[in-house]
Amino acid sequence: MSHPLTGLRGSRLWSRLSDLRFLHRNRAQRRFLAGFIGKDDLVFDIGANVGHYTLMARSLGAVVLAVEPQAVLAAQLRRRFDGSSAVSVLQCAVGSSAGTATLHKTSDRSEVASLRSDAGERSRFAGGRAFSLSESVEVVTLDQLIARHGTPNFCKIDVEGHEGAVLEGLGTAIAGVSFEFNREYRDDTGRCVALLSALGPYRFNYALREDSRLAEPAWLDAEHIGAAVWARPDPLLWGDIYARIEPRPGSTAHAAHPRGPASP
Repeated sequence: MSHPLTGLRGSRLWSRLSDLRFLHRNRAQRRFLAGFIGKDDLVFDIGANVGHYTLMARSLGAVVLAVEPQAVLAAQLRRRFDGSSAVSVLQCAVGSSAGTATLHKTSDRSEVASLRSDAGERSRFAGGRAFSLSESVEVVTLDQLIARHGTPNFCKIDVEGHEGAVLEGLGTAIAGVSFEFNREYRDDTGRCVALLSALGPYRFNYALREDSRLAEPAWLDAEHIGAAVWARPDPLLWGDIYARIEPRPGSTAHAAHPRGPASP
């Protein structure tokens, strides 16, 4: 006799139950993100992959633009969020200028795909697998996305060493931003901090790996965030840097600030 739930596999109900299980397993991460994302916020998920981050943001009441260049994954995202008017899926990459580019991929790990031409040499995953596959993708800029969809309250960027190029296509400050950092792409991380700092008075903090807490007790300026991150000895150091706009001296404009622990 088959299991009574066997017939549900692949159904919309099964997908919904799987999403609820994911949210329960990752409830600490969801609580952490609630410090940055709230109800009715517009969130850009740049490098959405299979949609786990989009799911968590949506569960917090946000409206999400999920951006993913890989055709197979974009199709999965549309199926996963079919029926949700609060999630839009856009199949493209994001970069410093509009056009087309080559996405470099491995055969077994969709999450490590990168627009970097040197991913096959520099990525930590290159040692055990070849970046032998490729896909031609459309590229748009953050400024173009903002013109079409509005300015997000928060923008998450996870694009495997291409984060700096994404931020090069941004000409206006966003209240809250997170971007992945990896030791092998240390130069790109510094570029991200510099690009954001040129747009506004950002302060920075970071979370290691997929920790559901910030690593530093106080938010740091651009000069000190790099020293704090790279002082850690882990040879495979990675995580996410969080950036938020700080009010200028004498300013009373606090409404655009993302949520989160206040700076001392």
